[in-house]
Amino acid sequence: MAYNVPTYEHKKFSFGPGILYMGAQGATPEIEIGAVKGNASFAVTRERLEIFAGSPQTKIKQYAIKEEAILKITGIEWDLDNLSYALGAGVTGHSAPDETFEFGGDMDVSNRALRFVHIQPDGSTIDLHIFKAEGSGAMEIAFNETDTHEFPFEFHALEGSTDFEGVVLAAKKKLFKITRTVAA
Repeated sequence: MAYNVPTYEHKKFSFGPGILYMGAQGATPEIEIGAVKGNASFAVTRERLEIFAGSPQTKIKQYAIKEEAILKITGIEWDLDNLSYALGAGVTGHSAPDETFEFGGDMDVSNRALRFVHIQPDGSTIDLHIFKAEGSGAMEIAFNETDTHEFPFEFHALEGSTDFEGVVLAAKKKLFKITRTVAA
């Protein structure tokens, strides 16, 4: 008999990578960033304002005063369009046989809609929608000697106005949505 084993559903276990798609706001992203390496991560933080009262003071309430959602993933393909998306600026060009990425002097920051899709071992799908995101504006490309070159992508969610179908986002639902679709 096993002790200290919680009740669980093994069909909800998950591991492995996913596919990141990018696109314009208000539409389902369909452009893949390509091959990735390592672990993707999605971090959500809520900064709190704590209210104390009494003597001695005790915490009586907390309010969320700041929310952040950040998706990080490491690409391993030389795609110059993706570099401009990750930095939120830059101009790319395609004229066979050359592709170019030129950067510097743009005060604006471009944004994209993001969709990260992961298929679980049982065939269920985890589908993360970030309705509007900007690249972090920082990138350090690793020109590895004995491994693939690595392109770290970091995207910060912004408050969106519409979902991927163009439907206006309701209050309290403006940063992201995660859907788990159970396999048949």
